[in-house]
Amino acid sequence: MIPFLTYPLALLALATVPALAAIYFLRNRFRRRQVSNLLLWHFQVQSKAGGAKVHRLQLPLLFFLELLTLLLLVLAATGPHIKLPASTRPLIVVLDDSFSMRAEQGNISAQKRAHDFLEKLFRQSAPPATRLILAGKDARSLGATAKNWREVETVLAQWQCQSPASALDAAITLATELGKQQANILVLTDHQPAEEKITSPRLVWQAFGLPLDNFAIVNASRTAFGEQDRCLLEVANYSGGTRTTKLLVQTSSNAVQSSLITLGQGESQRLVFNIPSTAPMLQATLATDSLAEDNEVKLLPPIRKRVRVQVALADEALANLVNRTLEATGLRAAISEQPELIIHETDSLATSNSWSLRWISAGATNAFTGPFIVDNSHPLAAGIALEGVIWAAANATNSPGDVPVILAGNTPLLAAREDIFGRRLLTLNLNPGLSTLTSTPDWPILFWNILSWRIAEMPGLKESNARLGAEVILKTTDEAVTVTQPDGAVKSFKKTGGELALETPLAGIYSVAVGTVTNQFSVNALAADESNISRAMSQQWGRWGDETERRIEDTSAVWLLGLLALALLTLHLYLLKTLKGGS
Repeated sequence: MIPFLTYPLALLALATVPALAAIYFLRNRFRRRQVSNLLLWHFQVQSKAGGAKVHRLQLPLLFFLELLTLLLLVLAATGPHIKLPASTRPLIVVLDDSFSMRAEQGNISAQKRAHDFLEKLFRQSAPPATRLILAGKDARSLGATAKNWREVETVLAQWQCQSPASALDAAITLATELGKQQANILVLTDHQPAEEKITSPRLVWQAFGLPLDNFAIVNASRTAFGEQDRCLLEVANYSGGTRTTKLLVQTSSNAVQSSLITLGQGESQRLVFNIPSTAPMLQATLATDSLAEDNEVKLLPPIRKRVRVQVALADEALANLVNRTLEATGLRAAISEQPELIIHETDSLATSNSWSLRWISAGATNAFTGPFIVDNSHPLAAGIALEGVIWAAANATNSPGDVPVILAGNTPLLAAREDIFGRRLLTLNLNPGLSTLTSTPDWPILFWNILSWRIAEMPGLKESNARLGAEVILKTTDEAVTVTQPDGAVKSFKKTGGELALETPLAGIYSVAVGTVTNQFSVNALAADESNISRAMSQQWGRWGDETERRIEDTSAVWLLGLLALALLTLHLYLLKTLKGGS
């Protein structure tokens, strides 16, 4: 094959070839002198290696070795590439990383069978260049190209099969792009493809699953319900017929509920019950079956954040109205010291940690009946309709920096802004004595939104229980964050402000340390599609093209030219030593 040059400017080095030839064409000229004896002369032979006189051409073998070496080095400097046929195609293996691959029969899982199949494939023949792609919730490539089974096995350590889903389609697309339509693709999973007929000559779909009976907890929650916590558990039967399992629900060592559940094929049952809010972690466990990952859930107490509110209104009737409304939301803290929200009528600044709700009622005699302009995307306006409401307000214009939330024409009725310290300053333009707003559902909704927004901006976790693979939001301060996963792995984040989305790759209890404060949240494997292994199977779909077909790939020839030049230089040194007698 004719090589192509990646750096043709290096051919300018061919100018050294005439310089080498000139050394052999030009000879030194010496005068002839007669002496009586050569005994005291150090050089008995005149050197004719150089000079300015042209003699008859004498080209020894050394000249040709030097000339050929120069040519090889110049050609190597141009970076030549040649196209050579390759007898094997590269291989890209797509690994199903969902937890259904952990289903066992006889202590052997689909993951183990797929691992053994891949090892046998490498042991039987010369292994091709191989890349691995993990198909979990998202598709991602695992490391660089592996050239032998030892390297492949090292990368396989990242194949844990703990994801709540398997993005096989996205992984195959990624494999096609990485392989540039030339690589063979092998999919290792536990179920059949969406279309049983594989049309691509480069794709083989190999399933290692078994249709096993399985009970699973597919839904679980624990929410605040007054002074108690309301818990929900949903158990599903993914077996070939009617089956019975035992469910044990306990907090610490105290059994809350132990019962037998009988369900038909494909049926599910929901259990709803209350437990004291002071109860610690609740643990629900099913009897052991083929898939252990969905047999247990752990539910921590829900996060109950309350807002310390100080009502500093001079009007006693108005203050009583606001206090009753705040109590009705259930989000107000029992104490008001070091308030996190101050409701007032003056322009006085709030404390360093508090938000402010400034109430404008003086001169609010203009009654508006709508239509009202409501920014429904704002947290303060969620669920507010204002249908048939009379809203009495003072004539006002929007203050600089204020973001209007509710407007009547060009009059702002509710506005919000953020100061340089990150505090939210709210303005409510309302005369309740001339309005009907306080007698509608929109009134408690408004205060619920205010307190909920304040809670959402407090540092800490937003939830204590999450599904496997979901992101858990942490409201951070300027302090460092350390997350400890269920397997003991620790992730640290530098000082950061705002929100931090924490990944949940494993089921179990996570610890989150923000400064000196440590909180926990629980992650549970709740995925009905992965728990349903009754449709799993072991079969192969598709077939790679003829293994004897050859492909053409570009290969650098620099190393070959360098080796040839080195061999010629070695021969050159050997000849010099031989011809000069070892001098």
